[in-house]
Amino acid sequence: MTERPLSGIRILDLTSMTAGPWGVQILADLGADVIKIERPGRQHDVNRRLAVSAHGTSSYFMCMNKDKKSIEFDFNKPGHKETFLKLAEKCDVVTENFKSGSMTRLGLDYGTIKKVNPKVVYSAVSGFGQTGPKHALPAVDIVIQATSGFMSLNGDKGSEGMKGGSSLADLYSSTCSALAILAGILYEMETGEGIMVDTSMQSTCMTLAGYELARYLNTGEIARPNGNADREAGFSQTVPVKDGLVMVDAAADEHFAAFMELLGLGSHIHEEAYRDGASRHDHAESLEELIFPVTQGYTMAELAKACREAGVPAGEVNTQDRLLRSSYLEDQEMLMVVKDEKFGDCKTLGLPIQFDQFEIPKVRRGAQAGADTKAVLKEFLDMSDEEIKELYSYEGAVSIK
Repeated sequence: MTERPLSGIRILDLTSMTAGPWGVQILADLGADVIKIERPGRQHDVNRRLAVSAHGTSSYFMCMNKDKKSIEFDFNKPGHKETFLKLAEKCDVVTENFKSGSMTRLGLDYGTIKKVNPKVVYSAVSGFGQTGPKHALPAVDIVIQATSGFMSLNGDKGSEGMKGGSSLADLYSSTCSALAILAGILYEMETGEGIMVDTSMQSTCMTLAGYELARYLNTGEIARPNGNADREAGFSQTVPVKDGLVMVDAAADEHFAAFMELLGLGSHIHEEAYRDGASRHDHAESLEELIFPVTQGYTMAELAKACREAGVPAGEVNTQDRLLRSSYLEDQEMLMVVKDEKFGDCKTLGLPIQFDQFEIPKVRRGAQAGADTKAVLKEFLDMSDEEIKELYSYEGAVSIK
């Protein structure tokens, strides 16, 4: 197989920000032909305006919009809805992440699109799904981290909770939507029928806390933040070293014994307070008093290496610069370059998966907003120069070359 597996699949992408574009990017990496729809002017995907930004495009935008063709539609202008529907007729997938009900108000909802394309896979990502009493509520990543219960599990011990350091709700729900779209494509191939894919950020983010929710459902116990330590077993937590922190998972008895031996603390292994993971968890403070003074004599690299050689799972708490000083990204061939005619070359990460039967290109294309409008309308709809010029004849429209 020389082509990527989704080659020939066409996706009409109305998603913006993160909860949506990242999932579509996964499909683009796998070979799908993606047409990204943007609105003119300042209504472009907001990610274009985030740091690091230049010439109307940001590095954040490039991360999740590689190789997507960009065209502009303003659905308030004559002919734009009709042209969009003609494109939808020729695509396998239509995906959006507007607030539930927005596409219905525009007259471009699943029912409308299915009339012109009965085989369409229609994907909607929203805060609380397309049905239910909360379906119309607006949502953003940080709100969903809170309402899903995920935020309440994070932070220092004794705290009331803390958000994740990145857009976890956005990224995870978008990844789930990619899986759902793939399932929809398979369903259409098997049945010849279209399907609606409804991805709720609230529901997906709840599964990030699925273990804790299952525990509560069955025991009534509420999990609370516990810093970087395991909630149930010890010793599993970060330890201080000369130049930062190292995460050590020595919860298993054999790992705990090996860890204590390498620190020169083997005489404490068989003490009653440390006889098993639960006991070590209950006596965490006394263990820290033994362990921390010793680990502070190591560097991150030294302790992590010593643990690994002893068979104890451990790793440096890396910042971005420390991570990039290692060769991991190069070894895994994750680095790629997105070339944009105005931004220039943007370094970013590729799909974190390797395949032995096909390759994902390491040099990709970026696009300024609306840069592919003329090419797409000509290729997909066979529109003439005059028809395209008339469609975009209003003030502030994309410049058609």
